[in-house]
Amino acid sequence: MVDDAPEEQRILAGRYTLTEPIGRGGVGTVWRATDVVLDREVAVKELRLPDDLTEAERSSLLRRTTREARVAGRLTHPNVVTVLDVVNEDGRPWIVMELVVARTLAEIVDLAGPLPYPRVAEIGLQLISALKAAHDEGIVHRDVKPENVMISDQGRVVLTDFGLAAWTGESALSSSGRIIGSPSYIPPERAKAGPVGPSSDLWSLGATLYAAVEGHPPYNRKGYIAILRGDDLEEPEPAANAGPLAPVLAGLLRVDPEARLTADSATAMLRIASLAPWAPETSPETAAKSAAETEARNESDQSAAEAIPVALKAGAEALRNNLHDQVAHVSDALQRHRPESVSALLTSIRESTDTLGLTSSGKHRSKSAVPVIIGVAAGVVALLAVILWALVLR
Repeated sequence: MVDDAPEEQRILAGRYTLTEPIGRGGVGTVWRATDVVLDREVAVKELRLPDDLTEAERSSLLRRTTREARVAGRLTHPNVVTVLDVVNEDGRPWIVMELVVARTLAEIVDLAGPLPYPRVAEIGLQLISALKAAHDEGIVHRDVKPENVMISDQGRVVLTDFGLAAWTGESALSSSGRIIGSPSYIPPERAKAGPVGPSSDLWSLGATLYAAVEGHPPYNRKGYIAILRGDDLEEPEPAANAGPLAPVLAGLLRVDPEARLTADSATAMLRIASLAPWAPETSPETAAKSAAETEARNESDQSAAEAIPVALKAGAEALRNNLHDQVAHVSDALQRHRPESVSALLTSIRESTDTLGLTSSGKHRSKSAVPVIIGVAAGVVALLAVILWALVLR
């Protein structure tokens, strides 16, 4: 039995100390816990059974939790949460799992809005790798959706909640005849009670990635109702923000399971999309505004460019006159000390200042000459200062 300590201090099986809840659902709570034997943090999933459940519903939930532990426990994959232990306490199974510090894809999209298609493609690559591992074991997840996708700050993607998982070939309906899964992410064939298979998970993957890049699932409410009724559907609207990811989504979301992309084909296409540079789509209004701003900026740049030669010519003329004055001033001092040794140098300096900013015909240089003029002027002034210090002040 679970001891009578407060929930945050409960100890399961004399080994797992619950510390704080990190997630809650309709019939369960996920706890951060400490494995006191191995001295490590883990996650513990608690099944909470509402009091108003019938005995059949209670048994169904218990079976679902046990199934989740067994199915996930068969998989060893970096993109599937690792089940470490199952503890039976208080008449309920408690699943002990690796602790994944992450947010769900649904939470990320709610906070940040639609994601860039290269990032969504990266998420898709990790998810499809997890699904392939499950399918190789004969397991169909049956509940792929943004709420069951965890993404860490380091970019690791983890597929969780195998509670609805089934073996390939099982019915798409529960024992009570209800459709299993979340309506927005249920593939069309599931509503027709056909056997489940890997292609069903691939459709749900496509819907999940569609929601990540568009901000909403591929079908609106009318489409969901049609799926639940088992009506024939048209293909969903193309994803407007998906860029090179769009063909992958279209291929995964084919209404006909036989026409859908295979996992291998989708993987190859996702890899290409993940490497594509991201170019956000713009509306016509945004594009027109951007074009107008660019035109105005170009006109401003042209006006500035036309003004530069006039200012440059005047500035260069003033700089030349100033340097002439400096040369004359230093010349007087130098002639009293080293007339023979500096006469040629001063002549050279004076001639070099005549060329600053002006050509022989008096036309201006381009604005690209500005750094050269400034650099030469600074060099001349520095040279004069050194000569003055060396010959006059020593």
